[in-house]
Order: sequence, then C-alpha cells, then structure tokens
Amino acid sequence: MGLCLPRPRFGLQLPQDIPNLDRLIEVARECEDLGYDSVWAYDHLSPYWLRSGRAMECWTLLSALAARTSRIRVGSLVTNVNLRNPALLAKMTSTVDCISGGRLIVGLGTGDRKSAHEMQTHGYHFPSLEQRISRLRDTILILRSMWTGGNVSVAGKTSQVLNALSLPKPKQKPGPPIWIGGRHNMILDLVAELADGWNYWGMDRRQLGEREKYLFEKCAEFGRPHTGLIKSWAGKVDRTGQSSSNLTMVEDMRRELLSKTSEHTDYLIASFGREADRKAYEAFAEAVTSLP
Repeated sequence: MGLCLPRPRFGLQLPQDIPNLDRLIEVARECEDLGYDSVWAYDHLSPYWLRSGRAMECWTLLSALAARTSRIRVGSLVTNVNLRNPALLAKMTSTVDCISGGRLIVGLGTGDRKSAHEMQTHGYHFPSLEQRISRLRDTILILRSMWTGGNVSVAGKTSQVLNALSLPKPKQKPGPPIWIGGRHNMILDLVAELADGWNYWGMDRRQLGEREKYLFEKCAEFGRPHTGLIKSWAGKVDRTGQSSSNLTMVEDMRRELLSKTSEHTDYLIASFGREADRKAYEAFAEAVTSLP
C-alpha cells in the first residue's frame, strides 16, 4: 500500500491593484467559502510589474481582511524588511494577529534588484545583498524577542532596540509563523536556521531540486529536520482556458502546478490578477485537491 500524503494547503495572492476594499474582502470571503487556507498581500509601494503602479498597501489591507474574515489565514508575501523599523513591524504584526484571532502568517524578504528603483523613488536606500540579509536576520530576532519578552534589548548589525516593550502580545504563541521568501543561498541559510517556512517562485523542477538539496543539507547542519519546514510555491497561474470547460481548466492548472513544484512542496499560492473570478478560484481549489 502506498503512502498517503496530506494534500497541499493552498492560498490566493490578492489582486491588490483593485482599489476597492469591498471587492477585495469579497474575494477573500469567496476563498474562505471555497476552502482556501489563506489569502496574501504583497508588499510593494508601486509594483514594478504593473503598468499602473497601483496597489493597496500590504499591512493596512491585511488589518482590514483580518477584521472581516473569520477562518482563513492572512499573510504577507512577502514583507520587504527594508521598508519598516523592525520594532514597528513587531507592533504591527502583533496587532494584526490579535485582530485576526491568531490567523496571521508573517512572510519576510530582503527585496531584490527589481525592487531597487521602487525603493529609491520612494526615498529608501537600496542596500547591498549582505546588508539586506543582515537586516532580515535582525528583523526576525527583534520580532520574536518583542512578541515574547518584556522590556527587550537586541543589538543587531543593522537594527537595535533598547528596553523596548510591545503590548499586546500576538494571539499565537510564541508568535505568528515566519516564512522567508527567496532563492539565493544566503537566504536559504537563514531559512534553515530561523524560519518556519520557505516561499519560492520562478524555478523549473531542476532548479527547484538544486535549491531543495542545498536547503535540506543546511537544515541538517542546524540540527532540524526539513520536514518541519513549510515549503511553499507562489506564482501566476495561467487561466487562458477560463472560457473552456471547468474540467479542462482544472486539468491545465494541475499540469502547470506539477511542472513548478516537487513532492516536498506542501503549500501552493496562486496569483490570477484582477480579472479572475470565482470560476478560476474554484478550478484552482479542485486542481490542488486532485494532486497526487
């Protein structure tokens, strides 16, 4: 008898370029009704891939979603750690976790070269990769310290807090799960050491296999089993077959997911864009549940 593995969990990257909170809440509630595990907001001030450059701000939107949904988890995919003071982010994440009743997932990232222009035009310095990695590490250490401690002091390379107190504490104990997004080996080192989950995108199965091998070896060096780490894929799902039958659409999505993930991937997060509707959301849910 073959091993019966649990189905991957799945979520939706929200179409934040829709400047209508009621519609975004409606999308989140549709996903909740369809059995999705989560909805996600990206953290870009002016998304470089959108001609309009328009997007609702990540954490403001998450707080609204947290207040107007009941079961589905909410998360950032991913928060650019260069945009906010880590102590402020600790306060923000604790607040959203309390508003949601303990449904927050905190996705963190360093920002990549594609984000450099966006950051610079908004008055932010774009640091080197080494500096951004240090900032990511410091942010994680400060978040976890302020989520759990009293008057906290942390002296990191890029960020410091001195006798900082953050109340209320998050609903989840010891705090919301932290996922790290990225593909660089230096980021995977931090995933292996500190994260609860890893998010990846934009790789074929060969590239993914190489990254997984590196990550799993690093997990072993830190004495932790990689099986305890959430491995999540996020990406744009083709819905060109949306006018065809639901069965065809589901099968197309299923094949696409199999080409971009591995047997170790246990969380799938789809992006459909602003034109998607309930039919696309239903098809993705069916495609995920039909995976081997």
